[in-house]
Amino acid sequence: MGLPSDFSRHVKSAADIVRIIGEQVRLKKSGNNYLGLCPFHQEKTPSFSVHSARQFYYCFGCGAKGDVFQFVIATERLSFPEAVRRVAQLAGIPVPQEVPYGGASSPEARLRAALHEVHQRALEFYRKQLQSSEASPLREIIRNRGVTAETVEEFGLGFAPGKGSSLASFLLKEGFPEKVLEESGLLLRRDSGGFRDRFRNRWIFPIAAENGKVVAFAGRAIGQEQPKYLNSPETPLYSKSHLLYNLFRAREAIRNSDSAVLVEGYMDAIAVHQAGVQNVVASCGTSLTQRQVQKLSRYGREVVVNYDPDLAGKTATDRSVSILLEEEMSVRILRLEGNMDPDQFIQKKGGEAYRAHLAEAEPFFRYLAARVLETHGKSTPEAKVAGLNFVLPFVAKVPNKLIRAELVADIAQKIDVSPGIVWDTFREAAVARRESFQLPRAATRIPSAEAMLIRLLLDSEESRQEVVPVLRQKDLLSEFEAGTIVSALVGMIEGGSAPDMASLADRLEEAQQRLLAEIVFDREARPVNIDEVSTYILALERKRVQRERVSLQHRIQEAQKQSDGQLAMELLREQQHIDRRLAELLQ
Repeated sequence: MGLPSDFSRHVKSAADIVRIIGEQVRLKKSGNNYLGLCPFHQEKTPSFSVHSARQFYYCFGCGAKGDVFQFVIATERLSFPEAVRRVAQLAGIPVPQEVPYGGASSPEARLRAALHEVHQRALEFYRKQLQSSEASPLREIIRNRGVTAETVEEFGLGFAPGKGSSLASFLLKEGFPEKVLEESGLLLRRDSGGFRDRFRNRWIFPIAAENGKVVAFAGRAIGQEQPKYLNSPETPLYSKSHLLYNLFRAREAIRNSDSAVLVEGYMDAIAVHQAGVQNVVASCGTSLTQRQVQKLSRYGREVVVNYDPDLAGKTATDRSVSILLEEEMSVRILRLEGNMDPDQFIQKKGGEAYRAHLAEAEPFFRYLAARVLETHGKSTPEAKVAGLNFVLPFVAKVPNKLIRAELVADIAQKIDVSPGIVWDTFREAAVARRESFQLPRAATRIPSAEAMLIRLLLDSEESRQEVVPVLRQKDLLSEFEAGTIVSALVGMIEGGSAPDMASLADRLEEAQQRLLAEIVFDREARPVNIDEVSTYILALERKRVQRERVSLQHRIQEAQKQSDGQLAMELLREQQHIDRRLAELLQ
């Protein structure tokens, strides 16, 4: 079931974004905007801005942005339909009768709804197969690894039969269209026709989105088959760089403790969860990504990294620490005794021992100091320089002066050099790191009239109808300093979409998003003046014609060098025409 297609637009236009955000963020009026401390990263100076009229928020510190729905999704951990209902509730808007997914408003929405149904039916199939006689060896493996029946049930663990088309036959009998089954990634087309199963003779781990709906699967080989783990491919439901395994179960525990335990594998996450540590997540068989960290940061600010102890795990730990620091997360490292991964450790030592080690996880800078010695040693001046260069990128990302100082002291002591020498090595990176971000007083990177034009196109339907045809007719979009923003804005208008700040920002790269926010939240912006904007458009047209004249002069000179008198005369006549146009524009 889903909501009517136009209901979200109605809710968004009726809701007061300042009041809704103000329930969670203490906002203070500043000109036409509202300022507060960002709820998505730690800061002391307000850099989080909310624009009431444009229904948009932007943080100049971390780049968080969006409309009222995106704020509720991020802070209350809801799906989009849930966020629409929540905002409607806060705004006192009755929620209408929901419509079946088959009546979804677009082909994309209908496909996603169908794929959700396919994955739910596949989950039921795999779970049932775990009780089959063929799965008897897997059930023995599960018992030997100490996974309880309750955990099997809670995590929806299952079995993919070895027969090549068991799931395919099941789903086809359920009546799903072949196009949907192919899009699901669970089946592969045979060259001879029909489908075969992607997962065969594998231990199945369902992968769920934050709303708890299964969007993909991972299959672990039961014997010696390769690869050891096989994941669903990217689909309209699933992007592995965006999801964290077990996050939907762990999110409340992470929020309550303000901390998450990050492990590598599915079984690591299951074992740690079963050991009583509810705030555990894994990175879904991929290296940790910035998107995953940003998603995790909505729930808590500390991460304990507990990756495998092998070389690949150490490399992954180093990379993860770098990304976590870049997102201003607090980081600790858990290294288990005996070179064991979390699953192995819990099997041998038990959950109580794991929780005790977890409580003693070391700050990341002590881990890095140990890694310097482990990787480079300190026996020669060259080794010490290599160690300093290893740590430098991490130091550059640390926002806190006290933590930087402790890191420097640890490194100096570990590699037996003077702290002053270490400070000199780190100084440029450390000094360059800003402690806070002040909201710009004005958008100065582009002409004020250009900023005014962008605000005019955002706010005035009458001006959009008047200005956009002129910009297109005179071919002026490439002349703007903020040409990417203006082109995206004009594209939305010509496509019949009312300019929406959140949708416009989503079409831009990060640097352009920031520039757009500076324009929109400029506290010293003057009222929009259509006459001034018209004058600016005229100046842009003169600029374009002048550039055409310069280009033409180069062509005339080239024709004269080649002794092509006829071409030179034609180009001179064209220059006269351009000169007349330029004279008219200068009047």
